[in-house]
Amino acid sequence: MPERNQLKLELPWQYSPKSHELPRNLSHWLLDPGSFMKRLRSQGAENPRVQLLRQIWQFPALSEKRALGTMTRDYALIREVLIYSEGKKWMYARTVFPRKTLTGKQQCLARLKNRSLGSVLFNDPTIERGPFEMICLTQAMPFHQYVLEQTRLSVDQLWARRSRFVLHDKPLLLTEVFLPDVEKL
Repeated sequence: MPERNQLKLELPWQYSPKSHELPRNLSHWLLDPGSFMKRLRSQGAENPRVQLLRQIWQFPALSEKRALGTMTRDYALIREVLIYSEGKKWMYARTVFPRKTLTGKQQCLARLKNRSLGSVLFNDPTIERGPFEMICLTQAMPFHQYVLEQTRLSVDQLWARRSRFVLHDKPLLLTEVFLPDVEKL
């Protein structure tokens, strides 16, 4: 029987939607391949912080396994965070770390706590980021409801992207859900 979170994450992700299909006030955020935290600061957000919401070993969703190129029954470390500052909520993020990724020097990724993932990824010269997949999450999607529960927000739709990173030949998958406050920057 599939785990509850697997059902929430089987979404119709799409590669490279046309720029006219993306909301104008979010497209530059959705298409930016750099560090979200760095961009937040450059846009005037003061002292953005990461709050660890949950970190747990579990089976990734099938679509996450496909995106990572792993189809085994291995557990992965799932890390969920909220990025916020100034009384504003900017992003919900979910990272899937396959067990094999958290070996050697990359063991530090399992101990990030309230540190940003980008503080490690974007400081490593071996980092490779794959293409973005995007989706507009609507109220009919269980993952939309899950994000709202985690962030204590109420909104009809949310835009999200995900991409696969490779760090020293080890993959991880980052899903980023942009919260309404980011549209105002």
